[in-house]
Amino acid sequence: MHDAEKLIELCDKNGDFDDTSEYQLLIRLLKERTIIDDGKRRLRSKDEVEKPSEALMNPSDSEATFRYKAGEKNIGYVGNIVESVGDTGSLITDYAYECNTYADNQFMKDYLDNQSKYPDGAYLVADGAYSGEQNSAIAESHNLKLVTTNFTGRKPDEIYADFIFTDDGHYLIQCKNNCKPMECTYDSGNDRSVAYFETRACQSCPYKDICKPRFLKNKVRKEVSWKAVGRAKQLQYMKTDEFSKYARFRNGVEAIPSLLRRRYKVDKIPAHGKFRTRLHFGFKIAALDFQKLLCYSNSLDNCASKSEIA
Repeated sequence: MHDAEKLIELCDKNGDFDDTSEYQLLIRLLKERTIIDDGKRRLRSKDEVEKPSEALMNPSDSEATFRYKAGEKNIGYVGNIVESVGDTGSLITDYAYECNTYADNQFMKDYLDNQSKYPDGAYLVADGAYSGEQNSAIAESHNLKLVTTNFTGRKPDEIYADFIFTDDGHYLIQCKNNCKPMECTYDSGNDRSVAYFETRACQSCPYKDICKPRFLKNKVRKEVSWKAVGRAKQLQYMKTDEFSKYARFRNGVEAIPSLLRRRYKVDKIPAHGKFRTRLHFGFKIAALDFQKLLCYSNSLDNCASKSEIA
């Protein structure tokens, strides 16, 4: 640390190094990992590091980020893959590549925003991390049905599936018992609808023990979010036969990440930086698709030869 501080003083004397990437990385390293305390520089403690996931991990790859996922430490980037499946086979038709702090939910939003409408409709099957009421609404606008095959986070009571909100998801219009609130406001800080009902209506409601509204002196207060309604609907859908079919289909999709790791070594790309590693990742996707095409072509030849023999 002290050697780095002296090096910066030497570089600052003539200013010849200001535009070099090495000098800028040195400045960044000291800024992120050290702090001036009582006129002296010292190392930051863990809780003093600002945005630790975005701090410099490796000078040779300054764009790489850090995150915990599935209980493991990960440094670098993350890829998101879209596989299109038909009656005769499948191909990877789209992929995205970002720093590994990029949320799965945001990958889904980015993909849906770039889609056109599907006249005949289609299903989009994904992991639970890609779920969300907003993503489902965007998918529906493209005539797509988003099916997420597992459930993350706390499970809401299923009665919320029958709560009706305005299109923007801010205001509650009607509850499970078909009661409409006397007044309703939107709490933007907590992303919740705050509704007030008549005391008489809630006292006679058969769902009050599950709903658990707050009884005030002259009215009843109930806070509920649009997200909770969407998650409750997802819970109901997960009990249907249709969902079971797509959940089994999802198991086959998991083979793609496994194949990319085992055969194409995507976790050990011999390059640094987001642009270069993304290029390598794209080449590996292309190689996998070419292998799929080759296998399909060979299967057609085998079918043709068998029919000739017959």
